[in-house]
Amino acid sequence: MAETSVIDPNVAAATAAEGQTRSQKAGAGLAADLDSFLLLLTTQLKNQDPLSPLEPTEFTGQLVQFAAVEQQISTNDHMEQLVKLQNASLAASIIGFVGTDVEAEINQVPLQNGEGNFTYTLSSNAKNVVMSITDDKGKIMLTKAGERTAGDHEFVWDGKDVNGQQVPDGGYNVSVTPIGFEGAPVTAKVKIRGHVSGVTMGSGNATLDVGGVSIPLDKVLSIKEPTTGLGL
Repeated sequence: MAETSVIDPNVAAATAAEGQTRSQKAGAGLAADLDSFLLLLTTQLKNQDPLSPLEPTEFTGQLVQFAAVEQQISTNDHMEQLVKLQNASLAASIIGFVGTDVEAEINQVPLQNGEGNFTYTLSSNAKNVVMSITDDKGKIMLTKAGERTAGDHEFVWDGKDVNGQQVPDGGYNVSVTPIGFEGAPVTAKVKIRGHVSGVTMGSGNATLDVGGVSIPLDKVLSIKEPTTGLGL
C-alpha cells in the first residue's frame, strides 16, 4: 500500500508567503484587516442602541481609508512589475559587455591572469607620490614610489607581493597618495582596466564582474574590444 504524505497547512502557507512580492503580502494583510473590521462593524450594528445609533461618518471614513490603502498597494504592485520588466530589459542590453575590456574610475584593481593595470592622474606636479596595493583584509601587497609629474601615469602590476611571491587573481585595493610642494594640494584619480567576465543584476542595478571587482555602470569610462596582453 502506497504511503500518503500529509502536508502541514502552516508549512504550505509559509512556503506560499515566501513567494509573494511585498505588495502581495501587504494586500493579504489588508484583506485580513478589512475582514476583521467588517466583522466588528457588523457586530456593533447588530448590538447598537436603537435610540442612539452609530454615526455612519466614522465607519464610512474608515472604509475610505481602506480603499485608499488598497489603491496604493495596487500602485506598488504595478511598480514592482515595471521594475521586473526594467531588470529584464537592462540585463538584455548589457549582456554585450561580457568579453569586452573596460576602463572604470574605481579604487580596486582586478588581478587577472597574474597582471593588473591601472592609470592614475595627478592634478599638478607633486613632491612625492606613494602607490600601495592591499588585499581585502588590509594586508600590503605592494608599496612603490610613483611618477610625480602632472597628468596620466600607467602602472602594470605583475601580481607579486612585497616578498616577490605571486598572489592569487582577484580584486585588490589600490591607493595613490600624492604630496604637494610646500603644502600645495595635489589630487589623484585612479582608473583601472580589466576584462569583463560577467554581469550581476539586483534591485534595478547592474554591475560588471571584472576579475572579482564589481563595477557599477556609472563608473565605466570606456568599453573596448578585448586586446592581447595584460593576460586578457
